[in-house]
Amino acid sequence: MDVLTRLAALIIAILLAIDAFSGERTETLRVDGHSRASRWHRDDDYRLHFVGGRVESCGVGGLAYDALRDGDVVAVDSSRVFKTCDGIRRGDEVFTGANLHKWLLLLPMALLLAVALGWIQFERDRRDARRWWLG
Repeated sequence: MDVLTRLAALIIAILLAIDAFSGERTETLRVDGHSRASRWHRDDDYRLHFVGGRVESCGVGGLAYDALRDGDVVAVDSSRVFKTCDGIRRGDEVFTGANLHKWLLLLPMALLLAVALGWIQFERDRRDARRWWLG
């Protein structure tokens, strides 16, 4: 079981690294729809839906939601593995820019690599008490 856990952690860490450090993919897509989820305890969630590429939708702010109409052609920057939206542009007008999520991927990547390399291990003793320890 330990080998499978370490292998799974290594594979996930590699996928996160590829997603974080590979170049962005830019596609020209057409806005196909808008959706809005109202939240009473926080700001509303806005989402634009696209056709013509591999990115189906992106979460955006209210400015982009109001400015872009159905049928508008935009350039969408996305990550290669998990297809997260990094930016939306129409001509020279930037609606959504790259955020810090790629840098935040370093934390789970480091944790998963530590598990894969055996620096963090999951062990069971005879009484089946589960605990984490640093090796």
